[in-house]
Amino acid sequence: MVHVERLHGLIREVYEAGLITEGNFEFRSGMRALKLIDRDRVLSDTHIASRLGYAIAKHFFLNRIDVIATPSVWGAGLAQWVGFFLDPRRSVVYPTPSGGSVTLSESAREMITDKRVLIVDNLILSGKTIQDFVRTVSASGGRPIGIGALADISGREFPIPTLGLLNEWLDIYDPKVEPDRGLGVPVTQIGY
Repeated sequence: MVHVERLHGLIREVYEAGLITEGNFEFRSGMRALKLIDRDRVLSDTHIASRLGYAIAKHFFLNRIDVIATPSVWGAGLAQWVGFFLDPRRSVVYPTPSGGSVTLSESAREMITDKRVLIVDNLILSGKTIQDFVRTVSASGGRPIGIGALADISGREFPIPTLGLLNEWLDIYDPKVEPDRGLGVPVTQIGY
């Protein structure tokens, strides 16, 4: 598990960089959060991005990961940092867009065949992309062993261990389960 004291320091850095906004935010998934991370800027700060990647790598370090795979361009930067901190020679695999779905190239499939694969993305929104990508990795011969992201706002359960690194600090909640949470704070609809 990620060392809590270090993670508190990291969260403080993310706040000080102005990358977290407070409010009551509703996502397309129906989930809400009392804090919102600036998903467009957080990974452009290489110092913070490297520390976030380190925290995810540390969480999965004992899982003997062979390959990192990411389903999106947004997760690519984070996946690189996670791979670097697991082992600087660790491969990172990216999909090829194909008519609205994602596929893996022949060389990417060769890289994951019979390998333990960690799936990394910046945010898990509805969960559909991750779910589909886990199936793609499995169908291509890889063995998905975990999912790591900055936050999981999907509200879904996945069949493999999933880490939403900042979930606790973003105060993500399901308004159907916790209807009183965020009362008195106007709800802002988020487009993702």
